[in-house]
Amino acid sequence: MYSRASRNGIATFGDVPPNQTLYVNNLSEKVKIPELKSCLLELFSSFGEVVDVVAAGAIKKKGQAFVVFQDISCATNAQRALNGFVFLDKPMKISYSRTKSDIVAHEDGTWKPRGLKNEAKEGAAKAAKSSVVTSAAKSSVVAAKSSVVASGIGDVQSSNVLFVENLPLEVNDLMLTMLFRQYPGFQEARLIKGRNVAFIEYADEVQAGVARHGLQGFMVTASEPDGQFQ
Repeated sequence: MYSRASRNGIATFGDVPPNQTLYVNNLSEKVKIPELKSCLLELFSSFGEVVDVVAAGAIKKKGQAFVVFQDISCATNAQRALNGFVFLDKPMKISYSRTKSDIVAHEDGTWKPRGLKNEAKEGAAKAAKSSVVTSAAKSSVVAAKSSVVASGIGDVQSSNVLFVENLPLEVNDLMLTMLFRQYPGFQEARLIKGRNVAFIEYADEVQAGVARHGLQGFMVTASEPDGQFQ
């Protein structure tokens, strides 16, 4: 756990002041890196523009990632809302990163060479920034488990994006669309293939809240995509 302290009115975690980069650990080590990065991008983008997600497959680096936001305020909102949130069956531990990401350093002019591979790192950082696709959602995400119980992310604002876990492996985008489009404002269902999780987007927070309330406790089955309320 990270201890929250206050220095000159600024919330810190230990000696680390708020910054654009979040260090996320206690992540599932069973998920492939591309899938993990995709899931993290979808989840954290609900709080603002994400410019990079960094995760490595090395044994010592498994179960952790860095999420870089465009703005410190977005990073702060995400940290407060998602710290302890059960994601892919494990509660995330989130703190501000002790080191500045290369992307942020390049933007604020503080980047300094770290070794012989810096040119390659610099190119990779720029490529990562240009390749990241962010969600339009700018506020907090609300989690809704499709099997038996729906849970939230604590006392945070509503969002137009729902995070759905514990879906049957046989479920596909069409089945999710048929289920969630029963509620007004449905925009899109984005299934993360192979990970039985999905992100459901509505036109606004109110419509997403109605859908979440209506489907809380709902059991999704592959044989009955339209489902029945339990």
